[in-house]
Parts: sequence; structure tokens; C-alpha cells
Amino acid sequence: MSGSVYINNKKVKLQNVSDAVAAGIALVPEDRKLQGLILNMNVTENTSLASLKDLSSFGFINNNKEVQLGKKYIKELNTNVPSVNIEVEKLSGGNQQKVILAKWLATNPKVLLLDEPTRGIDVGAKAEIYKLIKKLAELGMGIVVVSSELPEILAVADTVLVMSESKVTANYTHEEASEEKIMRAAIAEKE
Repeated sequence: MSGSVYINNKKVKLQNVSDAVAAGIALVPEDRKLQGLILNMNVTENTSLASLKDLSSFGFINNNKEVQLGKKYIKELNTNVPSVNIEVEKLSGGNQQKVILAKWLATNPKVLLLDEPTRGIDVGAKAEIYKLIKKLAELGMGIVVVSSELPEILAVADTVLVMSESKVTANYTHEEASEEKIMRAAIAEKE
């Protein structure tokens, strides 16, 4: 499978993560504990990981800027933490997910890729993340959500692309999409 990536009608060449971040692409991975966080680091450190170049001078991190960044996103994302210095492994799944979102939102992405963004989190945190996704989309950010949860797709998607066996088998607008249509398209190639 191949293709091209365009951002703001400009073709971008992506060979590594640094290229993607520089182009304005951010990824919130499916497995937050293995791919999204450094569990024994605190909320501030995890939030700043993708933005260290903006927080550093002459190779030294400006701790005040780093703490301010952490506090900013704790407030904006309504992250429930007793302190910016708490290790992320001590947080609930929903609050861990908010820390990952903060890390990537701090890079000011143009496109945010969300892979199973609410897996393993409680209903309240899911609702907050859905509201955030809609708000970011309204502000003009491109949001791509990959999810195996049909209610999630129907809750947040303007356009639904269904894939089966590495091929797009359906393309629905929000109004056209239904669980039944999506399931039919998902199994279409397998029959």
C-alpha cells in the first residue's frame, strides 16, 4: 500500500517521527503505557517530551517553562492530578490519556492521529475526550480517529472510512453512517 501525504495542499515527505512532527502531525498511540508515556516520569516531564526544543536554551531545559506547560494542559484538559510532579503511572487511565494528548497538543499539530483514543478509560473521561476532539476539529485541526468501537466512531466522525483487508470498503458521511452499514462494509472483503 502506498500513497502521499498532503497538509494544507502541500505534499510532505515523511521518513521518520521527526519529519512528521515538523510537518505538524501528532500521534496518540493505542498502547499508552508502552508507546505513549514514560510511566516513571511525572506529568510535567511527559507533557514536555515532544516540545523540548521549544523549552530549551543551549541544551538546558527551562524548568519554569516546562512546569508552566504542564500546568496549562492540566487546566485545559481538566486532568485530575494532585500535582504536576506526580508520576503518570499513579494516574487513572483517563488521566494518563489526557497527559498523552497534552504532550502532542503542546506541539501545535495540524493533524492529530488518535488510535483507539478511549480504550480502557471510564465513561466520564471518554465524554471529555469526545468533547475535546470536536472542539479541536471546530478550531480547524485535522483529526483522524481509528477505533474498533462503533459508538465512538458515530459520536465523533464527520466522515467514516471503513477498511477491511487493508482496503477501503466504504466511505460514509456522518449522516449516512450507521452501525449496520459499517459492519456490513467491514466484513465485505472477507466473504
